Amino acid sequence: QLQALQHEREQMVAQLQDAQHECGQMVAQLQDLQQLRSVEQRQQAQSLASAESQAEQVREQRLELIARTRDLSRERDEARQLVRAIETTRLFRATRPIVRAKLRFERLIGKKIQPRSNAGPISSAPSPIASPTLPVDVIVPVYRGLEDTRRCIESVLRAVCQTPWRLILINDASPEPELATWLRGIATTDARITLLEHEPNLGFVGSVNRGMAQSQDNDVLLLNSDTEVADGWLDRLRAPAYSDRRVATVTPFSNNATICSYPRFCQDNDLPEGWDTARLDALCARVNAGQTVDVPTGVGFCMYIRRAALTAVGPFDEEHFGKGYGEENDFCVRAQAAGWRNLHALDVFVRHCGGVSFGAAKGPRERAAMETLRRLHPRYEGEVLRFIQADPARLARYALDAARVLDGGKPVILAVLHDRNGGTERHVFELASLLRQQARFLVLRPAPNQRVTLRLAGADEAFELSFALGSNDDLPSETGIRDEHGDDYVALLAILRAFGVCHVHYHHRMGHGVAIAQLARRLGLAYDFTAHDYYTICPQITLTGRNQDYCGEQGECSCNACLQCSSAPDGQNIVDWRRNNAAFFNRARFVIVPSRAAWAHLQCHMPTAPFRLVPHTDIDPRTPPDEPHPPRLEGQRSLKVAVIGALSVIKGADLLEDAAAAASRIGAPVEFHLLGYGYRALKTQPSAYLTAHGQYAEADLPGLLTWLQPDVVWFPARWPETYSYTLSACLQGGWPVVAPDIGAFPERLAGRSWTWIEPWQSSAVQWLAFFMGIRERHYLTGTPPVPPLPVLPELPASVLPGLSPRDWYAGPYLTELPRANNTGELTPELRALIAAHLLGRRNGDASLRNLRRLTLQLLVRARAWPPLAGLVRSIPYRWQTRTKSWLLK
Repeated sequence: QLQALQHEREQMVAQLQDAQHECGQMVAQLQDLQQLRSVEQRQQAQSLASAESQAEQVREQRLELIARTRDLSRERDEARQLVRAIETTRLFRATRPIVRAKLRFERLIGKKIQPRSNAGPISSAPSPIASPTLPVDVIVPVYRGLEDTRRCIESVLRAVCQTPWRLILINDASPEPELATWLRGIATTDARITLLEHEPNLGFVGSVNRGMAQSQDNDVLLLNSDTEVADGWLDRLRAPAYSDRRVATVTPFSNNATICSYPRFCQDNDLPEGWDTARLDALCARVNAGQTVDVPTGVGFCMYIRRAALTAVGPFDEEHFGKGYGEENDFCVRAQAAGWRNLHALDVFVRHCGGVSFGAAKGPRERAAMETLRRLHPRYEGEVLRFIQADPARLARYALDAARVLDGGKPVILAVLHDRNGGTERHVFELASLLRQQARFLVLRPAPNQRVTLRLAGADEAFELSFALGSNDDLPSETGIRDEHGDDYVALLAILRAFGVCHVHYHHRMGHGVAIAQLARRLGLAYDFTAHDYYTICPQITLTGRNQDYCGEQGECSCNACLQCSSAPDGQNIVDWRRNNAAFFNRARFVIVPSRAAWAHLQCHMPTAPFRLVPHTDIDPRTPPDEPHPPRLEGQRSLKVAVIGALSVIKGADLLEDAAAAASRIGAPVEFHLLGYGYRALKTQPSAYLTAHGQYAEADLPGLLTWLQPDVVWFPARWPETYSYTLSACLQGGWPVVAPDIGAFPERLAGRSWTWIEPWQSSAVQWLAFFMGIRERHYLTGTPPVPPLPVLPELPASVLPGLSPRDWYAGPYLTELPRANNTGELTPELRALIAAHLLGRRNGDASLRNLRRLTLQLLVRARAWPPLAGLVRSIPYRWQTRTKSWLLK
């Protein structure tokens, strides 16, 4: 039994082993099945993903094709309109036989015309994607400029940003040891800084490529070492980079960034007066939040590049662009050709000094780079030109301009000027600068075809709106009934109210009609008037007669006879002209005159006007200029006489030429130098002892006088000037002065040493004798002349404000104005008004204006040709002036 049980047990063990073997086989089969199922699931998932991806690509391609078709249709319509416009021109009809002959000739010689490809990047709706958590590599190549580099790097370290970043500094073999030492020191202060040092110099392109290769995954931001950034800059540049999966680069606004420049488009700018980088960047962030436009190329001073685009397009082209310049343009064009976009971020401002690294070598390198770009990308230049013509960021720049005017809720003053430059414009800009902490200024000027332009006060401002005032046609008014000045006049009033203009200051009414004379009343505001010349009592402006000399104001009959040769606007006689202007003066708050001489001439005809004697603000009477101390002449050296400015007949051009010619004839020891130019080509050496040094920038005049070192400066004016800024330059420089006994000269020069006041009617021979005399009596002996005595007309106490000019403008002028009528912020109403005006305005008279400018340039060149100088002098000066004025419109 025991053996039987044992045998039975062995059988059961064998059966159990068989069962275990079968179970193992089943488990193995199950595992195989599971593996097969997993493979099938993966294959199904991959197939599904591929199908979804293909479907998405098909949808995107469909949208792209629809958008492209729409664009092509629009471009076709525009091209047809352009062709029709060209075919109607006289030039086209005149040149058609020539073109046909050319085509026949090309067919005869077997030349084939290759069709031009219009292929380009296809646009579609934006497809935003999530930005990665990886840091951005901010790459700063450094070569020169310790102070600029320090400001740049410290601004990056100081700026508060949410985006993580690393700072890669590249010392590209700097020749400045102190710069290299500072870079090594700053690199130890922050773990996010990596310093790379080159030996030898690789140039900008090689340095940037090495910096971009430091990471395989991070986005990069190229930043010049002469830039400055502010809080949040990197966040606002990264946001648009991921606003669309196809964005390659993003470039901010800057003062020096060609197509991304502000305030003047495509120009190098200084920062607007009173503004710094942080304040201007914050304004961009507030006014243009989230706004971008597509650009044909980024600008490499500060350019965000997504890593995906960098991987797809490749690094910068070292082979073609060497040490640098043009490499970012090439990269952007290649990216665009591959379907990527380049964006201009309108809510970021980064300051850029410009040209620190390359210095003087930038010019040849820039020219060589442009030639390379033309060769590699023939269509690039045309695309940039089309972008400049379209200027899609113009509204954003104008919004910033308007926001600067409104910033701080200061009173806004409208200054009304003529359409010329000179002292009137300079005075307004000086006032705007002097009072910038207390008020803002807008400028209104006349323009051709009964138009006016509204601008910001300042030579470096670009904001300009143009309004057609029209004639006395029946057009809709601001009241909804009628307005005799046109609907643009209504728009002008609306924009001025939206700006919060609280006062109007007329500086000149020449070129303006009744509509602008009524502007203050229509706005419900008071107004002032500053007399810069005598236009209000003399339509000839300068109190000069037909012989271009001071007329002596001999009465109404003489004035009306003068108007027979050159009439007043609307053909008014002198009595009506003065009566109308007197009424305008009498309604003003203040009529400001810059000199006693100006008051003496005006008050005779406008005795009840509220005059105030307030000289211009260029010289502070609390810090009077130094008295002149000219060196003694030695030996036979000639007396060096300087004359300053753009000389017309009334400013003494002919008198100067005749005196210099007389000096040449007798060999007088007197030489004349013109810092400026004449209204025509003047005789110079050897036929006249005269050297004309040509036109100069106003800011360069003090330096030019220091370089020339004249013994005396002569003002050969033939009319009673009301102030004279060139005289101010001589007073501030401490130069001896000779001036005529007319206008503001005697009162401004009274009691001054090494100064002479002489009869203005003196002939050229008499003036030459005078200069020879002072050379003998004073310059050879070192004996100063007796200072001229003051000859000042008596003024009523009400005309004298009792304050210095700067104190008066900061005091009574401003304190009596109404309270500011703006919130300090750019309102949606004003933005909408500016946008509507820009969209609705097309400069239809641009062709005529360009033709006039070209004609004027040709006439100026012809006038400067010596064989024609005598002929030009024989043409009445008034005709020349009127022709020039018309061409300048």
